Amino acid sequence: MKITHYGEKDFKTSNWSGGTTTELFIYPREADYQKRNFLFRLSSATVDLDRSDFTPLPGFFRFISPLNGDLKISHDEKNFTKLKPYEVYAFDGGAKTVSMGRVRDFNLMVKEGIQTEVKNFALNKNSILKFSVSKGEIGWIFSYNAKALLNVEAVNSKSFSQKDKFNLDKLDLIIFESDGDTKEEVLLSADNTISLFYGKIPVLS
Repeated sequence: MKITHYGEKDFKTSNWSGGTTTELFIYPREADYQKRNFLFRLSSATVDLDRSDFTPLPGFFRFISPLNGDLKISHDEKNFTKLKPYEVYAFDGGAKTVSMGRVRDFNLMVKEGIQTEVKNFALNKNSILKFSVSKGEIGWIFSYNAKALLNVEAVNSKSFSQKDKFNLDKLDLIIFESDGDTKEEVLLSADNTISLFYGKIPVLS
């Protein structure tokens, strides 16, 4: 399995109407967010205004979660969904969307028709997070402002075990890509309590 660790120094940050956005990962890697030619994009943005209008993204589905405060989301400016830190909200990227609250958030944007989800997990010394990645899928985990040693073990169908360790810091992303023809199991543990987002996305039809 190919495992790649990305940190804050690897990302690019730009402005949007409500603050700044940091692109964590885009696929294909040569894709351009402005051209909307990506399959999926992971990012983290600051919302610096009390009220913000989201950029319309027709043809994409979005997942969003606040990281450090409460965020209210509405599509009609009357009915709001209130999100607490690490609560995930999914919606049509093309829908008119406004938010209330100043936060940093986490985003996944994915092309319509691709089945995926964003999960969160509180990893501690006594727990293990387990998920699988198959050929044609990209797995990922994201941690925000965590200081921990992450232990990663990947096991394939032939019981070959690959072990790695990563020192997690602010805005860290780890990408998992299977380099075999079979499903590989990923097991994560840590020496400290950390909150993670994770998921996997099919990239080959």
